[in-house]
Order: sequence, then C-alpha cells, then structure tokens
Amino acid sequence: MSSALATVDSGIEPVRVAVESRDLISAAGVTHLLKNSPRVRVVQDRTDAHVLLALVNELCAQQAARLRACGSARIVVIAARVHDLTPSIAAQAGLAIPLRRADVNAERLIKLLVGGQAVQERTPVLNDRDLQLLKLLADGATIAEVAARLFCSERTVKYTLHQLLERFGLRNRVHAVAWALRSGLL
Repeated sequence: MSSALATVDSGIEPVRVAVESRDLISAAGVTHLLKNSPRVRVVQDRTDAHVLLALVNELCAQQAARLRACGSARIVVIAARVHDLTPSIAAQAGLAIPLRRADVNAERLIKLLVGGQAVQERTPVLNDRDLQLLKLLADGATIAEVAARLFCSERTVKYTLHQLLERFGLRNRVHAVAWALRSGLL
C-alpha cells in the first residue's frame, strides 16, 4: 500500500503549511519538496495553516516581531544566514531558533513540520560555565555570590558575563537571564 493511501486510511490529517518568502524561487522549491509528502499539505491562506514556514535570508528583529504578530500557532523559520545574534532575536520574539537553510533537507523539514520538534542536532549554545552563571543570576545571586559558588574571582564572573552579553547581543544581566529562559536553556 502506498504511503499516501496509508495516511488517508489511518485517518491522519496532513499538517497544513503556509509558506512565506519574498524569494519566489525559494518558496517554489520548498513547496515542491513538501507537495510529495502525504503528511504535509501546502496551503495558500495563512489562516487555514497549522504551521507558518517562513524563509528568510537573515532574521532581523522587525521580521521576527512581524512573524510572531501574524497569529500562527506554530512558526518555523529557515534562514540562509544564522549569526550569533539570531538566537537572541528569535527568543525576544518568542520564536524557536531558526534552522540554517544549508542544514535542511526534505526529510528533516517534513519531520519538523509534522512532529513539531527540531530535527537538527542541537549544538550547545552555551557552555557549562555560562549556564551555571545564568542559573545563579536567575536565582538572584550577586556577582560576589556567583564568584564564591563558582570558585573564581568576581572579575572572572564579570568578564564571563560581559563575553556572554557581547556574544548574543544582550543588554544586561536581566536580559541575559530572560533570553536564556525564553530559549529553553534554563
């Protein structure tokens, strides 16, 4: 029995996906990849979609806010370029971290759209020391208390925090903790 018939026979409704892109060729390519899957149905109307699939060159804060405001329950973003600030931009808008276009193939994309889980191997965004630092700050610890618990100097804690803020484009300690919470890192 073909997989299309099996899907219909089992009563599983395909996930309706709306594809958004300013690049018509990219949108057509992704639509072509998805149309061969019985588990996904591409729709034109966003309001009829379970998932909004947004294809962007680089996620900026304005795009992220616009995507979040569109009202879709689930939003998947694929970006041509993902840089150090991308996780922060996505987290501020309440989006998942975008997938790099180079890392996506038909199988991964379909699994992501159907299952709702990112299929790409997740590389740690933060090292253990960064996570410990953020957890202590989230618990309300001062720099002196963090230094004592991590067995290092206050200067080392301040330097580590400064590096973390610079790497992810964060403004201050509170912003760093909020970003980590929204990103699911804490």
